[in-house]
Amino acid sequence: MSLSAMCFRALRPAGIQLRSISLIDIHQGTGERSGQLIRGQVSEFKGQVYIDVRRCFIPEDSPTKEFIPTKKGICLNVDQFEAVAAAIPQIREMIADEKRENGLH
Repeated sequence: MSLSAMCFRALRPAGIQLRSISLIDIHQGTGERSGQLIRGQVSEFKGQVYIDVRRCFIPEDSPTKEFIPTKKGICLNVDQFEAVAAAIPQIREMIADEKRENGLH
């Protein structure tokens, strides 16, 4: 089952289809944490588009070794996503300022 399908499974009445597309998987950690990632997906549910960013893991007893989403994450509608996206240049500037002030690269 896809990440967003699990995110919306409780909300989806029987017979309503959900389409989703994975956009990015950011693998994290090594050793014990090597089976973790952050996954970004775009989904459609009841005619609305959602962006879901969620931490995922592979359960130790998983025979398929597929990533399973956790509750740690955020699901945004398009308006919310656009507000976050509009703030990205300012966030990047703040990060660059912080790096300069602290001598980081």
